[in-house]
Amino acid sequence: MKKSLIAVMLLLCTCLMAAPKEKQNTRQTAVFHVEIHCQGCVDKIQKNIAFEKGVKDMRIDPKTQTVTLTWDPNKTDTIQLKQAFEKIKKPVSKIDMQ
Repeated sequence: MKKSLIAVMLLLCTCLMAAPKEKQNTRQTAVFHVEIHCQGCVDKIQKNIAFEKGVKDMRIDPKTQTVTLTWDPNKTDTIQLKQAFEKIKKPVSKIDMQ
């Protein structure tokens, strides 16, 4: 009986040690400088960029013509996000990492 209990405990420990570790839940933030002329530009950015893979938060400031994005670096990066802006005809002139 003791041997089978020890075997079960060893098996359980082995399974726990072999379980995949969760990815870190870190997030990255950057300010993307794009031309924003009107409410239509704001709407276009909101409808498209907010649904890019990994985007967690977005703040648009038409006065400074910036879009601040927070995203999961395990799912996307600045290159893919910049391409997403280009796809909607809003090229990024500068990216400030935070």
